[in-house]
Amino acid sequence: MHETLVEGYEFVEAPRVSAEGDVWFSDLTGGGIYRKRPGQPVETMLADRLWVGGMLFDSSGKLLCSGRGGIVALDPVSGAVTKVLDRLEGRDIVAVNDMEGDGRGGFFAGTIDFEAILLRGEEPEPGQFFHMSAAGEVTILRRDVFASNGIALSACGRWLYHSETSKGIWRYPMGEDGLPGEGTLLAPFADSDGLALDTEGCLWVACWESGTLVRVSPDGTTMDTVRAGFPHLVSVAFAAHDPTRLYVSTGGNADNPGKGGIITVPSDVAGLCSAPTSLRMLETAS
Repeated sequence: MHETLVEGYEFVEAPRVSAEGDVWFSDLTGGGIYRKRPGQPVETMLADRLWVGGMLFDSSGKLLCSGRGGIVALDPVSGAVTKVLDRLEGRDIVAVNDMEGDGRGGFFAGTIDFEAILLRGEEPEPGQFFHMSAAGEVTILRRDVFASNGIALSACGRWLYHSETSKGIWRYPMGEDGLPGEGTLLAPFADSDGLALDTEGCLWVACWESGTLVRVSPDGTTMDTVRAGFPHLVSVAFAAHDPTRLYVSTGGNADNPGKGGIITVPSDVAGLCSAPTSLRMLETAS
C-alpha cells in the first residue's frame, strides 16, 4: 500500500531525502526544483531549471542538480547557483540525467539528448556515461548510451549498476581506482528508468512505460512487481532516516495530466541511500 506525499505536477524526477527528512524533487518537463519539509507545504527552490533528472547532496551543503546544459550546484540558503559541468570532450552538454555518488566524494552521471526526445520527437543521439572525481577530473566510461537513467553502487563497492532505457540494467565490476570495468547486461528491460539498491543487494527498478516498480535479485531475476495506479513510475530513492520506505516519483501524460508526484512504498528490507559528494570546487566556492 503506497502513500501519496506530493501530487499535481507533470513528470516528477530525481527524488532525494535529506538526513532531516526533507524530500527534494524536480518536475522534469514542467520545470523547477522543489523541497517538501515534514509537515510543511512544498517550496519552490529553483523555478526555472528544466530537465532535471538527478540530484545529489554535497558536503558543502549545496545540492547538485542535473538538467538542461549540464550540472549546477544550488545553495538552499542563498539560492545562488554555481556551474559545475557544462561541456564534455569539447562539446556543450544538451542535458545530464541521473547521477549517483561514488562514495569517494565524486559521482557517476549520464548525458541524454532531451532536445531530440522532448522537443523534436526524434530518436536521441547516443549519450555519454561518465565519472567526475572530487577533484573535478572527468572520465568518459561509455559513449554509446541510448538513454542514461538510474545509477547505483553496491554496499560492498564491488559493483556499479546503470539503467539504460531500451536495453535494461548493466552491471559493471569496480576497479581499485574507483572506476568500473566492462559491463554486462544483468536484467533486460525495455523501460527501466530510475533504480536503487537494498541491503540484500536487490535492485528496485522504476519502469516508466508500464508504470510498475520491480524488485530484481542480484542475479537479475525479477522477484516482485508493484503497481501503484500511476501512468508512469520514474525514479526511486531510499532515505537514511527511514530506510524501509521507498520514495517513488510518478509521471502523468496527455491523457492523465497532473499525475506527477511522490509516493512512498513500504519495504520489508532496508534500502541504501546515495552517498553525498564532496566536490572541492564547491568547498572553495562556499
